[in-house]
Amino acid sequence: MKKLFLFIYLAVIAAYFGYSQISLSLSDSTGPLANNAFIYKSGTPTADEIVAYVFVKNNTSNTIPVMVKKVVIDTVSGSYNMFCWGLCFAPNVYISPTPINVNAGATDSTNFSGHYVPNTHKGISSLRYVFFDRTNPLDSVCVNIVYTAFPLGINPLAEKATISNAYPNPAKNITTIDYSGPASANGSLIIRNLLGIIVKETLLNANSGKVSVFTGDLPDGVYFYSLNVDGKTGITKKLIVRH
Repeated sequence: MKKLFLFIYLAVIAAYFGYSQISLSLSDSTGPLANNAFIYKSGTPTADEIVAYVFVKNNTSNTIPVMVKKVVIDTVSGSYNMFCWGLCFAPNVYISPTPINVNAGATDSTNFSGHYVPNTHKGISSLRYVFFDRTNPLDSVCVNIVYTAFPLGINPLAEKATISNAYPNPAKNITTIDYSGPASANGSLIIRNLLGIIVKETLLNANSGKVSVFTGDLPDGVYFYSLNVDGKTGITKKLIVRH
């Protein structure tokens, strides 16, 4: 009888650890992230959105159908948030409707982004994103993203700058952006890839006008462009390149 109880106990422990394993790991442009790590992203209350990117790695030898769950820890009243996992979902969606298959040993570095819109409200909002195996929800890993939105005290000029939506968007070879910035300020248009690396920078010779950017040499994908004023980024918007 004792041997039977011992066998059952060992079987339960084995099952527990089998279902508690973590097959996924996370990283961002700075490197690997520990499970339940914190990422801090900052912007201004007038920013269109503050975006965070997370990469998901499958550490096993099998393909994993990965789902994402959003957990709201604390948010500023009047702000809103959403996330993308392949597709981008409305603020009231908390679990991705369908999984994305991450192949064995592969890292998905393009499908997830967390988006926070201050909507002119200053403050700090915290959200947790849980990545899990659809076939085994206990096999999960998470990251906490803290979004801060406060006025730019050092350089208020950046807040006064504006840029239009790029057109055409998606862009094939050329896209055009209208901009307006404070007089006597040094400005440039910066385009970054999903890793946050600057891939294009165009100096602006006037405080307002249009700037056309050649995108024919950029790989297909999602980019973000910003109006930089005196070294400070005031506005960031999305650009899609599709040849």
